[in-house]
Amino acid sequence: MTDLSPYTGEFCEPARERHFQEGRLRESRGHAQILFALSAVLNTLFLVSDWRFAGTDHFWVAVPARVLVILWSLACLSISHRMTSFRMVERICFAWQVVTAVSVAFLVSSRSDIAVFVLVMLPLVFYLVVPTSFRGNVGGGLACGVALLVGYLAPAPLSATMPGMILAMVMLHFGMWIAIARSNRLQRKEWMASLVTREAQAAVATSRDTLERMFMAVPLPLLVTRYDGSIVRINRAALDAYAAGGPVALNNVEQTYVDLAVRDDLFGRLQAGESIDNFECRLRRGDGAIRNALLSSRPIVIDNEACFMTCVVDITERKEIEQNLEKLAMSDALTGLANRAHFMAAVTQAAAASTDRAQLAVLLIDLDEFKRVNDTAGHDAGDALLCAVASRLRQALRPGDLVARMGGDEFAVLLTRLPDADALQPILQRVTQHLHAPLSHGGRPMECRVSIGVALFPDHGDDVTALVKHADIALYHAKNSGRGRAILFGPELLESWEREAAMLDRARHILAHEQPTPWYQPKIALDSGAIVGFEALFRCPTPDGTVIMPGEIASAFEHPELGPIITMVMIDGIIADCLRWRAAGLTVGSIAFNGSGADLNDDGFADRLLERLARAGLPPSTVELEVTESVFLGRNAERVGRALSRLSEAGVTIALDDFGTGYASLSHLKQFPIDIIKIDQSFVRDLETDPDDAAIVRTVLNLAFSLGIRTVAEGVENSRQVDYLRAGGCHYGQGYHFSPAIPAKDVFRLLTSAAQVDKG
Repeated sequence: MTDLSPYTGEFCEPARERHFQEGRLRESRGHAQILFALSAVLNTLFLVSDWRFAGTDHFWVAVPARVLVILWSLACLSISHRMTSFRMVERICFAWQVVTAVSVAFLVSSRSDIAVFVLVMLPLVFYLVVPTSFRGNVGGGLACGVALLVGYLAPAPLSATMPGMILAMVMLHFGMWIAIARSNRLQRKEWMASLVTREAQAAVATSRDTLERMFMAVPLPLLVTRYDGSIVRINRAALDAYAAGGPVALNNVEQTYVDLAVRDDLFGRLQAGESIDNFECRLRRGDGAIRNALLSSRPIVIDNEACFMTCVVDITERKEIEQNLEKLAMSDALTGLANRAHFMAAVTQAAAASTDRAQLAVLLIDLDEFKRVNDTAGHDAGDALLCAVASRLRQALRPGDLVARMGGDEFAVLLTRLPDADALQPILQRVTQHLHAPLSHGGRPMECRVSIGVALFPDHGDDVTALVKHADIALYHAKNSGRGRAILFGPELLESWEREAAMLDRARHILAHEQPTPWYQPKIALDSGAIVGFEALFRCPTPDGTVIMPGEIASAFEHPELGPIITMVMIDGIIADCLRWRAAGLTVGSIAFNGSGADLNDDGFADRLLERLARAGLPPSTVELEVTESVFLGRNAERVGRALSRLSEAGVTIALDDFGTGYASLSHLKQFPIDIIKIDQSFVRDLETDPDDAAIVRTVLNLAFSLGIRTVAEGVENSRQVDYLRAGGCHYGQGYHFSPAIPAKDVFRLLTSAAQVDKG
């Protein structure tokens, strides 16, 4: 060992040497006690033999010396119990060595035959037997040898044997030095080896104990099993979970598996030497409860026997949470119906499973005026209405049909097992009857009306995307056709929808990149021929010189987002033009513009219009709002009435456009503040040749006269029509006979020319 001295064989580090010696204290003390006892006994025997010197001078030297050694040995033996440390052992042994060496030196002065033996033997005892350190052994042995040699040679110091005796003693002491160093080294190596062994054994014992405690304390079930499933070792968590409370003792893990096929698969993979991770199975606990578990297993060797260490993680709660999350992910939280993702997946699955090309139907259902329910009755009422619709749909449909809430107020239905398209009609009637039945919330009646779009598989699409798209197109046409009805998809609906989509795209492009402006068609007083006002019509000049007409973006005017934007662009243009004309001193009369149902369904429309007029410093009579009969239809009539009344009371003229071509009741003329009726040009065009048109015009004029409402004839194209209308009492006319719609700059010239004619 590198930490041992090559000269003494002791540890180079003093602290470690002390530790070694203290560790051998009991052994060293025992050796010292034996040494003292043997010294007393042997010297007593030698004392008996010393009587041979009786009568000689040496007798009186030998006997006292021998007695002193005996007494001193006994004295050291008597105080040996005080050797509580190695240093005390060294001190007492040193004292024994000094007394013994001096006494024996006197004894060997006799130069007897046995003296030579003692001369060699006693230093060897000091070297090999005295339990002390290297310095004690070598120092004591060397001092003893010198003392004995001096005592032996004292009577004849110059004898012929002196050099030989000295050389012999030197050789002896050098040999003993080497032997002591080697013995010390071997002792310390053995001691260190024993320490390492004890530490290793302690570590192994501690490790085993730690592993055992860890194995038992792990909160997850751990099992060590043989290849046949028999249990070698099982921890406390496994015992509590799968053995405690069971009808029989758990001896083999095969008893815990619910699914035998799964168990056989697992055992086969384990016996093939495969490591198992995240293996899902169902296990039966000791109390009989069946739990979902996740197993991980590794091969190990226990006492030279191949086994498996298996960890069991209970994932029952996790599986339940996953199932709940999956259910939440595939269902609507409010109604409990399937959600969009669930519905789309179900349609895909049903279409793929339909091998005999059986009919499937996708119904998209939208609640009419759901926003109005939320706005007037509150969101609680809206939620109650959605839940009621969900319940009624379940009642109206057959078992196996899927009902889903797609979002907002839109529902969807997947109908399966339809023998043909005719089988769809009874189902639609039943759905409509259930949904349109009276409903109340909090004692307040609520009207429930729905529009339905229908698409069939495979006639209207062979995948979920096409089916839902075409059902949505059918729903769009159902809502635009008056709502409260069901429409089956057809190719003509797709063509119409694509045309409208193109119109809307073009309108968005115009609003973003072009400059739409109002053009003005004059209104003429038929009795005087004077210009009494204008109608502002949408026009959009383009850089290439063409003009985009309203018919090219007709769908945009009734669009809930684009329609109001276009109307406000027109109003801003009208206000700006009126300000310029007034600044020039021109009188233009009232400017009529068209308002859509999208405008009047907005409660803020009237206030925005009046605010713009007030900000520009224009009186409300500057403008005239033209509405068609369609704005009075449906359940928004009350809202439309409030907007018209607000404008009429402020001074805005209200005109009913295209009168006679829609579905309005004559009661609307009394119910709403109508100031002007505009006779549609379809009646005026053939006024001279078609008696029916002439009769309709006369009837309208008489009705207006009776109600005190002014009239305007549209599409006047010749003087004969002017004469007929004037004779019938029509107030105003407009059309190509007087002027087409013209830009604002041309209105300036037209009014200037008219003013000059009047002055002339």
